[in-house]
Amino acid sequence: MSYFSWEVLYVVGAAILGLAIAYGAFRYYTRNRRNDAITEQATREEYRHPDRYDRTEDEFRKQVRPS
Repeated sequence: MSYFSWEVLYVVGAAILGLAIAYGAFRYYTRNRRNDAITEQATREEYRHPDRYDRTEDEFRKQVRPS
C-alpha cells in the first residue's frame, strides 16, 4: 500500500528542475565578466591547436581573475 501517488513525483521533479534553473541563472548573472575575453581566447586556442593546448593552458589560468 502506497502513501503517495505518482503525481506527487511530477511536483517534486518540477520543483527540483526549477531550483536547478534558478541556480544556473544566479551563477550566470553573478559571474566575473572580465574573464569572458580570456575564456573566449582559451577556447579558440584549444580548437585551433588541440595538440599544444595542454602546454598553454596554465598561461590562460594565470590570467583569470577570481570571482
